[in-house]
Amino acid sequence: MAIVLYVDDEPDNLELFRLAFAEDFDVLTASDAAEALVLLGSGQPIGALLSDEKMPGMSGIELLEQVSARWPDTTRLIVSAYNDPERLLAAMTRGHAHDYVTKPWSRDDLKKRITVALEVFERRAQLSRIAEVQKNELADVADDDSAIVGLDAAMTLAKKAAKSDATVLVRGETGTGKEMLARFIHYTSARKDGPFVRVNCGALSESLLESELFGHEQGAFTGAVRAKKGRFELADGGTIFLDEIGDVSPKTQLSLLRVLQERELERVGGTKTIRIDVRVIAATHRPLEQMIEEDRMRSDLFFRLNVIPIELLPLRARPADVRPLITHFLKKHSGARPPPKISDAAIAALESYRWPGNARELENLVQRALALGDGDTLELEDFCLRLELGETEAPAASVRDAAETQKAQRLRGLLMQHGGNVASAAREMGVPRTTLVSQAKKYGLL
Repeated sequence: MAIVLYVDDEPDNLELFRLAFAEDFDVLTASDAAEALVLLGSGQPIGALLSDEKMPGMSGIELLEQVSARWPDTTRLIVSAYNDPERLLAAMTRGHAHDYVTKPWSRDDLKKRITVALEVFERRAQLSRIAEVQKNELADVADDDSAIVGLDAAMTLAKKAAKSDATVLVRGETGTGKEMLARFIHYTSARKDGPFVRVNCGALSESLLESELFGHEQGAFTGAVRAKKGRFELADGGTIFLDEIGDVSPKTQLSLLRVLQERELERVGGTKTIRIDVRVIAATHRPLEQMIEEDRMRSDLFFRLNVIPIELLPLRARPADVRPLITHFLKKHSGARPPPKISDAAIAALESYRWPGNARELENLVQRALALGDGDTLELEDFCLRLELGETEAPAASVRDAAETQKAQRLRGLLMQHGGNVASAAREMGVPRTTLVSQAKKYGLL
């Protein structure tokens, strides 16, 4: 929990501050600037620094100047008994202080200011942690789109989507790379320096999801001991990825619709309207059109989400991508040693496997083979596939059926995107109108 540091050369003032706020905050005190700098340098999470202005030796403003350079995330307040607003405002203008307090201070007023100061500190710290995680996970995603192998059509759409702020709906089976594609769009967009915030909508109950998405105010429900920003607020200036959007309840769907339409929200238990600047990317493996017919999905929310639809084919429908994916995963997980080769017999068996877990399953098997294989060439047994269960040699008809289903879904999404205008959709596809009509009739779309 963040700490409040109060600096004053008067012992009585230090004692008064401790008595006033020790029950509300974790409080440290220092009698001069030198002692304060030692505490700041100790590694403790000091979220708010309040310093008296007039002190022997280094003044409060000089102290805050050093703190702003060395610990910029710490929120800084200057406390002064002298009513000289121009001098104090000058310190704020130069960025040394975030706020100023005049003596004698009111406990209630100062408590509110400290609370805000700590919230600002925690917000900065949280964004720094998010940025660090993203940097470690995807340091080169924006420069190397080979990280998404075998998804040429989807990558073409993703690159176009990255040039706009339009909402994207990524559809495909589990393990096909929906989150990786969403991250690629974010990191190649104008929002790449903003946060990328992920929410697994299917992993939380309705009440928890509302709080997680939109935040809550203190006392909004049992256990809400303090106000909390939601993921939409944390994603301000960046991108929010709503994974498993098909699992969201109708009530939460209505709240999401407002955010998408108005770009504003209210925290759970709150009345203040909060404006946000967020790009939304959603993903699902569910048949949303069927869910609309069953009244489990709002059609207006679907159309808001489906501005740019991107379909990801399952791996069983593109066996030719197995070899390049294995090559990519071998390079990724081999570490400092040269990636081993893989035998033709192993490749042939892996290409005929049905891959219920798609590329994610393949990556796990490659890691397993690297751990278990001994030589310079990986054999099928290194992957430990249970071939005797008949999981390989998927019938060609099954592959064709999966591919046809994906084609139908893509065509349906394109027609929806163009409001059912066949001529407009045909122009985007670069095919004659009659060809598109024939394909649409084939899939029962016209």
